[in-house]
Amino acid sequence: MPATRKITEMIFGAPLDPFSKETRRHVVLVAFLAWIGLGADGLSSSCYGPEEAFLALGENRQLGLYLAIATAVTGDRVVPLGRRRLQGCD
Repeated sequence: MPATRKITEMIFGAPLDPFSKETRRHVVLVAFLAWIGLGADGLSSSCYGPEEAFLALGENRQLGLYLAIATAVTGDRVVPLGRRRLQGCD
């Protein structure tokens, strides 16, 4: 075993099998705890985030339509997709 691999295993531990049910349970648990811990931040960001994004455009108002589309796609497609993937890992 190369020395770099030994050092990596000492620091991070042995590699995990991503297809193992045990590994997926741990990943879901970490994601769930992060969701709880960061939930308040997400709620507050949804209140002032879009407005701040439009204010950040400044003089580039022609990009406003693209920003609105990206914001809608993120809220409508990306977030539910992430939730479905987490819920499907039982």
